[in-house]
Amino acid sequence: MTWQEELQKLDLELASGRISADDYRRRRDEVLAGSESAPPQPQPQQQAPFAAPYRWQAMPPQQQAPNPDATQVVSTGQQAAPNPDATQVVNTQQGGDSERTQYVRPVGAPDPQQGGWQSGPPAPPPWVSGDGGFGPMGSSTPGWIAQGPEAFDDAGKSSGKGRIFAIVGVVLVLALIGGGIWWFTTKSGGGGTGGETTAQTTTQTTSTKPKPKDDLDIVALPGNKEDQSGIKTFEDIVAQKLLTEEENTVYTTGGATNARVAVSKLPNGDVIQVITVQLSDAAAATTAREALATLQTKYNMKNYTGGSVPEDVSAHQIDVEGDKKGSARAHYVHKSTLVRLQVAGKDQAAISKDFDSVLAAQLEFLPSGS
Repeated sequence: MTWQEELQKLDLELASGRISADDYRRRRDEVLAGSESAPPQPQPQQQAPFAAPYRWQAMPPQQQAPNPDATQVVSTGQQAAPNPDATQVVNTQQGGDSERTQYVRPVGAPDPQQGGWQSGPPAPPPWVSGDGGFGPMGSSTPGWIAQGPEAFDDAGKSSGKGRIFAIVGVVLVLALIGGGIWWFTTKSGGGGTGGETTAQTTTQTTSTKPKPKDDLDIVALPGNKEDQSGIKTFEDIVAQKLLTEEENTVYTTGGATNARVAVSKLPNGDVIQVITVQLSDAAAATTAREALATLQTKYNMKNYTGGSVPEDVSAHQIDVEGDKKGSARAHYVHKSTLVRLQVAGKDQAAISKDFDSVLAAQLEFLPSGS
């Protein structure tokens, strides 16, 4: 086995996982070291996978010795019958051979309908002729390979209509451009400033933002929303036991009537809860907000230390401890509506991030203030 075959065998064993990379490198070095000291192996002569291509060569016809028994075509120089293929046997009485036979063809005008034999030199094979066996191309320079001015001789004859269509197209494009400039110029009021256009655009963009249906509406929450459409009054909240008894008393004292609840669970596990309750008036809502802030402190919640919140928003938090969830909670007043927003979860950083995002969206949707 030659050292090349040994290297090939090592490659196969490494690819199949039979040897490790270290063994492969060690054995490869040994083989290469042995190959330097070993005498060069004669390389077997490799044969080409394909035979040499055959080349056609044109050879002139060889002159052969005359055959006394050959048949000859003899032109008699006389007008013969219309049949050009008539055969006559004559005795030439030449060369002392009485058995020699000659083919005599009468010379005359062949019948164009029947055709006939044509005399002349044999046609060369297609590989010898200059056209490559495809027959005459008509002219020495075909039109499809023409170069220079002659390539446009025929095109110039048929390009008249194309030029007309091109001119009409250019006129139409210029007319459309001019009409567009005139339209936008007249529509802007003829002398309006860029500031006015920007103001109009800003107004249109602002008007596309969703508006609350009423003072109890809740902004669209991210995540997987739960169906809370059955809660329409504060009595429904009390029945669902969403608040403590002390918190229920604060709402009831403020004249709570209609209510709305939204709950959504985020992909990270945080749960968002927003409760809006209609109180008797703005003063009652403000009093209830302050009382609820005091209760949050009683429930061992501390002031919120995450992002900044407006001064008229009371925000508190309780940190995550082991398996116990933490939460961030806010209360604020919108007219006579008391808004409560809470985010609970197992990661304090995620709670703060989601709380700041949802509170900012709800404040933009229902701003704080009476």
